[in-house]
This record gives sequence, structure tokens and C-alpha cells, in this order.
Amino acid sequence: MAALSLLEDAVHSNTERVTLGSNVTIATAAYGNAETTRICLDSLFRSVTGDYELILIDDCSPDGGAIKNLFLEAKKHHANTKVFFFQENLEYSGSLNALLSHASGDWMFFVSNDIFVTPFYIRNLLAAAQSNSKLGILRGSSNFVDNGKLPTHNIQLRSPINSYAALVNFGEQMAREHGPAVLPDPFLVGDAFLVSRAVIDKIGTFDPLFFGYFADPDFGLRAQIAGFELCVVRGAFAYHQQDANFGYLPKEQRDAKLSRRWARVYENWARFKMKYGFPVSLPYQVFMSIPWAQLASSPFDRDKHYSTPGDYSRFLVQG
Repeated sequence: MAALSLLEDAVHSNTERVTLGSNVTIATAAYGNAETTRICLDSLFRSVTGDYELILIDDCSPDGGAIKNLFLEAKKHHANTKVFFFQENLEYSGSLNALLSHASGDWMFFVSNDIFVTPFYIRNLLAAAQSNSKLGILRGSSNFVDNGKLPTHNIQLRSPINSYAALVNFGEQMAREHGPAVLPDPFLVGDAFLVSRAVIDKIGTFDPLFFGYFADPDFGLRAQIAGFELCVVRGAFAYHQQDANFGYLPKEQRDAKLSRRWARVYENWARFKMKYGFPVSLPYQVFMSIPWAQLASSPFDRDKHYSTPGDYSRFLVQG
């Protein structure tokens, strides 16, 4: 599928943006791929307005400063913005910990840089979250969700989405058909989600035991152990540009990045097995086969299930 080029639209959508106050934080992180990240930010600015807090994290992008400059330009567009620039690659989990440690909002959205949102996505996720304090972590639906998620998460597109207008139209269809109704989610895939302040107060941030992979399902599992519910809001649709963070690279770099990815998956699977008492000999398996409900029934132990927020202020870009 061709890349979604939002800025090629001659006129912005007439769909009314969602007005958010400073009690809402929205964040994205990037490790290179400035063009896709630009589209992600453009979709965000077309979707929301107001004094919301925006956090942008450059995870040591190997691109000569393209992502950092893009984020600084975004800060000029939206005053209530914090830009973090890591001097070494801290992976997805490090970026999320910077967000969760420094966000000031009562509600925190995270959107990967290859996911594009609409006002319907923001509105329905927030409405669902505010309807029930037990709903601690909520994610929407998409055309592609990792880790073999259920059909409630992976939505079949009815026509190609190659413009912002097409994305808004489909998002509106999904919102009209499903609204903010929620369905239980067995585990968290953290490419795009909303988390409440109450969850952070109870379980803290991502466990630094995990470098990248398995950090998000562990976070969702700890939230469930602490008494919160995970859910999917089918009526909150966001477009995922599948393989965007691999496809733009030359083949040699793409293959090397994919090799590093799988090495980290297996390493973090070993750490997950040790943490939750699985046999060390258990081979890597798809997420749906892990007994999430059984693990979530464990009693909450703050010493075991709380991860202390970190101080990432040294990475904050001034000016």
C-alpha cells in the first residue's frame, strides 16, 4: 500500500478538531524516518487543538538531526511541547518511560510515529476512558495490529486509504458504527494507547528489565494485577502504515535492523519467562497463547509490580 501523504491534501478536513486541555498529554517517539513522522504529527495537529501537553522524543535518530529539527518545528506550532533527544538509543521502552515519567496530564496518549489519527480516534478513546475509572489502559482499532490480535483490533479496510480525507471518512464510519463502546483486551500492544494517571500512580512506568520488546504487555499485565481493566475501543480507528519504519531503509540496513529486532524479542522473552515463572525451556510463542487471565489473577505486590519513574530531564531540549 502506498504511503499516506496527508500534506498533499489541498484543504484540511472540515471535521471539527477535539479541544483538549492541559490535563491531557499526547506523545510520539521516533528513531529516524522523518517523513512518516511528519505525517503522524500532521494527522495529530489536524485532530486536536487546545492547551494539551505534547511530548516528542527523538530516540537518537541516525539521520543527521532530521527528527530533532522536525520536533523543534512542531514545538513552534504548539507552545506546550517538550522535546527530548536521547544521546543513545533507548528503544521504545525508554521512550515510553520518558513520557510516563514526565507527563503532567491525567490522561496520556502515546502514538507510534507510523500511526495516523483522526478526531474520532481521540474523542472515542477519551470518552471511554472518562466513563469508567476501572478502564486504565485503552487502545483503538487499526488496519494492522502486531502480535496476532483479534479481529476486534484488526479492521478490514473497505477502500484504500491514501489521503487524510479518506482516513477521516473511514474513522467516522467506525465511530458511527461502534462509538466509544469497549471490549476486553487480554494484553497490551503498545503501538498506540491511552493510559490514566491512576495507573501510573499505582504501578509506575515500564519495567526497565525489558529493553524494547515485552515491556508493553508486561505493563498491561501489571495494570490488570493492580485492578485495572484493559480494553479496545473498536470505534476509535487509527491508520497504521505497516512496515513504515523498515521499508524506507536500504535493504542492507533494513535486514540489519530486522535482525536486531528479533534478537531483542528472544532476549526479552527470556526475561519475561523468568519474571513470571515460565519454564526456561519454553520456546517463544505467539502472544495469544500466553495465559494472560491466569497471570492477571495474581495478587498485587507493590514491591514486585511497581516500577519507579525515571528522571529524563537531562535529555530535554531547551529553547
